[in-house]
Amino acid sequence: MSRSELASGQSAFKVFSAELLALANGWGKSYSIMAFVMAAFLLCWGSPVCADDYSFALKAYQKGNFERALELWTNLAESGDPRSQYWLSRMYQQGSGVEQDLYIAIGWSRKAAAKGHSGAQNFLGWRYFKGDGVAQNYTEAASWYVKAALQGNAKAQNQLGWMLLHGLGLPQNFDEARKWLQDAATQGDAEAQNNLGWMYLNEMGELTDRGQALQWIQKAASQGHAKAQDNLGWMYHTGKGVGWDIDEAVRWYREAAVQGHARAQFRLGALYYNGTDFSQDLVEAKKWFELAARQGIVETQFNLGVMYFNGEGTAPDIGEALKWVEKAARQGLAVAQYTLGTFYQDGVGVSIDDDRALYWFRKAIGNYEGTTDYAEDLLQRYQELE
Repeated sequence: MSRSELASGQSAFKVFSAELLALANGWGKSYSIMAFVMAAFLLCWGSPVCADDYSFALKAYQKGNFERALELWTNLAESGDPRSQYWLSRMYQQGSGVEQDLYIAIGWSRKAAAKGHSGAQNFLGWRYFKGDGVAQNYTEAASWYVKAALQGNAKAQNQLGWMLLHGLGLPQNFDEARKWLQDAATQGDAEAQNNLGWMYLNEMGELTDRGQALQWIQKAASQGHAKAQDNLGWMYHTGKGVGWDIDEAVRWYREAAVQGHARAQFRLGALYYNGTDFSQDLVEAKKWFELAARQGIVETQFNLGVMYFNGEGTAPDIGEALKWVEKAARQGLAVAQYTLGTFYQDGVGVSIDDDRALYWFRKAIGNYEGTTDYAEDLLQRYQELE
């Protein structure tokens, strides 16, 4: 609606409201009250007072007064305001001031998205992408991301670029992926900056400028993006796309690790454990390995088991060694399966059990690739029990 149409519409409402009040003077009391209520509602349509309810709700939400925000946004959402519908959706999704209910959250986002609210469209895209509250559907996710991305929503642009990059819900298209990631990255979206940098670093879609890789990943890392910090650490660690610098590698790995990034914790632990081009510190290595292992990084679970077995950076503890080696074995790591088999065959921390040993040796044989230091011993042990 144009400004002139809006102004004329407000004038018409005000004239009509005045007529209602005039008619009410000649009618009975009940009609007078009804006319007054209708007039007040119609006048509110063009009043900044009603428009301010959204701002009051937002301020209440930001101050943690969820009850007041919920009340105001519910009233506005029910009257059809898409911004309020979106925020009401967020409150139900987060459980802020109301019992968490993803079904209701999705319902309100659908209403807002249908009216073109890009945040709600992005919200729905994420639900379909993750299969959270709805059946996972990459095609449906992509359709909502496209709607939001075309309106300039940076998060949707990043997600759309990522889906195009990997061919999820849409045909793989590196050029289109780069375009959408670039749009989001230039808006300052750290996730998009990291993804775009990774495209350049790996020369995806014929992108060969490694300088662009460093530029975008640095931007994301400087914003505190943990994955970008880990990537930047890896670049300095390997000298890929930048000059080799172990101190910078450790710096960026640590930045990511303290934020809980499991892969960075593993890499930092490995640097401290190996002591190659860096001072060995087994206590620090064990600390970072344990943090990563608790997040399920399989290599770190095995490494931690070895440290407990050998008493490196900690007192020897066969029980802990067995626990972590078994966790890694159950995730399919061949060397852990081989090691667990030897524990059962030799009775290390457990009773001798040839059947269990044979079970884990079979698993290890099925999973190991290439030549390994333990391959000969694995086959010999397997043949002894077979």
